[in-house]
Amino acid sequence: MEAVKIVIEDTPEKFQPLAEVLVPPLVELLRQRNELEREICARSLKLREEQAAAGIPPHQSTPAEESLWEEYRRRYLELVTPRCTEKLLKWGAAGSFGKPAKYDYLFDAPEPAVYFTMKSAKKAVVSTENPVSYSYRYRFILRPFGDEWKIDGAECAFGDREEWGVERTM
Repeated sequence: MEAVKIVIEDTPEKFQPLAEVLVPPLVELLRQRNELEREICARSLKLREEQAAAGIPPHQSTPAEESLWEEYRRRYLELVTPRCTEKLLKWGAAGSFGKPAKYDYLFDAPEPAVYFTMKSAKKAVVSTENPVSYSYRYRFILRPFGDEWKIDGAECAFGDREEWGVERTM
């Protein structure tokens, strides 16, 4: 996988060094979250194939499928809880997985990049966009909590719209 480039935008010089401190751990968390989604999706597809071979209708849930969902929720929360605030975590675990995974567009891009903006010592914003299709963009709000920075919010925008909507999970 290619390294993700950090593009600094609209950030005073005094805050620019924080990009190298804040962005790499966030990108690694997104990568781990993406890999978890890929793994769970592949296992889910295999389960569905097995269920179909056993004559179980696709709309019927099985204990194995329910167990997989429990594992996904548990592992997702274990991954993100240390890095997120209660504000973001109050919505619980991700409620879906799929192919492509949520951030595949970032990690499969020929020249992956994220955009870092910081105008005050109380907030940094890291955004991503799909370089192939402009259909969706994500941004993450990071805030200092004690000696560490945590993800305090996630947002998504569609198409060329300037409005950002709240994402319940990252």
